[in-house]
Amino acid sequence: MHLYFSRPSAHACFALLLYLCCSSDSRLLARAASDDPVTHGDHNHHRLLNLLDTHDVFQPAAVSATNYEPEFAGLDKGIVGRASEAATILGNNAPKPTDIDQGDIQFWIFPQATLQGPYGHADPSLPLNFTATNASRLETDLMQLAQTQSLPSGSRTVWLTISTCDQPTSKTTDNVLAPSQLEMYVSRFRNNQRPDNGRSDHAIAVEGGYGSIELSNITDDIYIGVRAPESVDFTGVYNYELAASIDAPYATFFEGSANPWNTSITAWDTDTNSSLLGTSNITNTFRGSSDFVAWIAMKPPFSVYVHHQTDPAILGLQKSVCGLRNHAQIKDSDIEDSDKSMANIGGQPKQLFHIKGLNRSSSYHAIMTLERSNHGSISGGGAVWSMTSFTTKSDNNCKIIHSLPFCANVAYAVPSNPNFTNNMTTLALAYDAYANDTYQNFNKSLQQIPCETTPSAQYSLARNCDDCADAYKTWLCAVTIPRCADFSSPPNLTHLQPRNIAQDFTNGTASPNGTQGDLFSKENKTTNHYGMSRTKWIDDTIRPGPYKEVLPCKDLCYHLMQNCPAALQFACPTEKWGLNYSYGHYTLGDTEWMCNWPGGNLVSGVGRTRVGWGMMGFLFAVAVFVS
Repeated sequence: MHLYFSRPSAHACFALLLYLCCSSDSRLLARAASDDPVTHGDHNHHRLLNLLDTHDVFQPAAVSATNYEPEFAGLDKGIVGRASEAATILGNNAPKPTDIDQGDIQFWIFPQATLQGPYGHADPSLPLNFTATNASRLETDLMQLAQTQSLPSGSRTVWLTISTCDQPTSKTTDNVLAPSQLEMYVSRFRNNQRPDNGRSDHAIAVEGGYGSIELSNITDDIYIGVRAPESVDFTGVYNYELAASIDAPYATFFEGSANPWNTSITAWDTDTNSSLLGTSNITNTFRGSSDFVAWIAMKPPFSVYVHHQTDPAILGLQKSVCGLRNHAQIKDSDIEDSDKSMANIGGQPKQLFHIKGLNRSSSYHAIMTLERSNHGSISGGGAVWSMTSFTTKSDNNCKIIHSLPFCANVAYAVPSNPNFTNNMTTLALAYDAYANDTYQNFNKSLQQIPCETTPSAQYSLARNCDDCADAYKTWLCAVTIPRCADFSSPPNLTHLQPRNIAQDFTNGTASPNGTQGDLFSKENKTTNHYGMSRTKWIDDTIRPGPYKEVLPCKDLCYHLMQNCPAALQFACPTEKWGLNYSYGHYTLGDTEWMCNWPGGNLVSGVGRTRVGWGMMGFLFAVAVFVS
């Protein structure tokens, strides 16, 4: 390494020459010529040593990166001194996966040259963000990006993110805790180029394997220190991805639905060996709009990872895409493409995940991600949503069906039989065909109503025959395809209605073990609301044995009456005539309604939905209340 000195003044040169010539120690001349040029090339070196940090020596990570030699206090920028530590340079949207031993610290720099360099490029494979006004949010994003990229001259915003990809493992099998999280420290000033605990401008909290900070009005180098904690209870190293960006956070964690798509993931329902997960509405644009059609037609953009709750392998990594890729038991790549789909459920696009191969009566975590195909693009590190949880069923006579041609909003577990276990398509099509055939009878009756007439001659100024047809189809799909829950569910879940107890269990036994044996009285077996299913077709064709039903919400029946002409003679039951056995109830203000509405989101394991629906009566022109 060469040293470059600024031109000294004449007085300084004369004083130096006089000192050397008059010195009684002639070895000074020889030493200045032969010793280390850095140590003795500057007579202020001993003073500068007092200004330098004395932390442990940094060993650069084994990655292909350019090392940065920092400037030190007391040196003019024209003099480049030899650093006692080397910092690794970060590029824009260019993460560097790095191993770090427990107890070590590594230093990084995001240099001014990159800060003032060109902006990054978006990944063209990402889905656009759509707003509720049927306008692409891409324009809004570009406007915000333009504002970010037009800050005062020389000043820009920088986003730093860290994602933990691997972490030390416990030395014992009984430890269910995660190791301590990595620590990240940031300095914005050249007099602190090795930030650490207690000596930084920003200490970033890393939680669940993810940490981030937004730095505004940056004009110069940024210095970062990453420290790995040390523990005698864990063995192995950490691995992390550190990224800097002048465009947007390279990696992101979303809590709930606070994200550009205003969506989140929930467990809609389960059976004994699978779970149906679904997003909330991805967009609120109206049906038939170009944005709506684009979302329904696109390849499912979101990914999901599933992990058993008793396994601690993802604890400490659950907010990191690379951590989930490395340690989740069921990775998105393990899920068949046919089990990931876009669907119009509840009138808006949603993405479904049918997760198979699960264990009976087991609890799992599910975590949704959005991953980029171009790892070095803007936000190329992906996004992670907060986890949701679910528990699989214990009885084998409820099976998930979804994506039905006629009853498209049905996406939950229905009464089944072990004979259908390996052919869910047959089960789904059987239910759907039965509902479709029943609808045709109603359609013939509706054709007798003068629908194509002047508004003043129609049966309602606020409703028309299309409204009636939609309401009937919605109600019909709910009541001909009931939502199934375990018969062994606790008795205190009173919103679950026992069904079909007159039929033997699928294993051939006629009565259950446990506390629910009193249900199987002769009297209960002969009543419609206990002894049989909603329709005889289910008992004769599916033969599910005893099960419990998540009752449809009573509003389905009221909605049907409000939308259809009185000539069809629809009526809803009263409490005296079977309302409590036919429909589910809820209290306004409850966040989770305890009744079924196809298209609603099921809360894990208890048969509760957020919105609700109906009950099977006669086919048409009759009262809508049977057991």
